[in-house]
Amino acid sequence: MKFYSDSSVFNFNWDQVAISFWQRYPNPFAKHVLSEDVVARKVVDKELHTTRLLRKTNKMTNFVKRFSRGETFTYIVEESIVDPIRKLITTYTRNIAMQNIVSVEEKVVYKQDPQNNNLVVCERKAWISSPLRFGASDIVCSFVHQRFKKNATKATSGFLYVLEHMFSPNNQSQFTNIPGQMYMSKEMMTEGARKATEYAMKIKPLIPKS
Repeated sequence: MKFYSDSSVFNFNWDQVAISFWQRYPNPFAKHVLSEDVVARKVVDKELHTTRLLRKTNKMTNFVKRFSRGETFTYIVEESIVDPIRKLITTYTRNIAMQNIVSVEEKVVYKQDPQNNNLVVCERKAWISSPLRFGASDIVCSFVHQRFKKNATKATSGFLYVLEHMFSPNNQSQFTNIPGQMYMSKEMMTEGARKATEYAMKIKPLIPKS
């Protein structure tokens, strides 16, 4: 098993982050995210609980491809809890495809900086494991760990990009008008929506990790 952890700070208040959270895609740093679909949503004790299905590209080394059966896409389920009272957003994500090769479970917390109400701290943790044997597990986990590290950096940059385009007074452009990017995402969503129903039946609640 491999473990990953990092933290970053957004120079925006919590309300702005909470609004932008639902507008993270598309952005220039997340071209590997092809579609997103809401599977379930409800309010529990004033908290918004949402389950979403994301479809992403799945680039792999030749070694890992030996176990993937030629799959070029993967599906990620994201469970989020938005608590407006405590000003807290908590997300749990995991892959629900290719678990015979590798499992990636991630927890991200966005919380208001206790020292500065105009800042939001993002804390990210991930656990990567593989059921493969005879040394293949270590190779796969190491590869996925390095790729996850790069994608985590892109995720932070992409979220910041969206925040700046929505709320920065010096940037009047709208991120939803990125030429080509939104069009491509909408086209991809058609196929993703068809898969959402199929995978929704397989989704089980993710046990939170401390």
